[in-house]
Amino acid sequence: MVKFTISDEGPGISEEAQKVVFEGFRQVDMGHTRTHRGSGLGLAICKGIVEEHGGKIWIENRNQGGTAVSFTVPMYH
Repeated sequence: MVKFTISDEGPGISEEAQKVVFEGFRQVDMGHTRTHRGSGLGLAICKGIVEEHGGKIWIENRNQGGTAVSFTVPMYH
């Protein structure tokens, strides 16, 4: 398996939000006053692609702040 990790230095994602962020049309901030736009499909699409290739995807909050999204996929020869 090959592992990829993408991280940021933002406020992190709550444990509760991590449970639903891979569902289609779901976002951490679903309120009408949210400042970031988007449809909430990005991570759902990523999850579908990764799992279709036999991998796994997950989110972790980093100790120094921010969030890391990691995924693994098989390495083919």
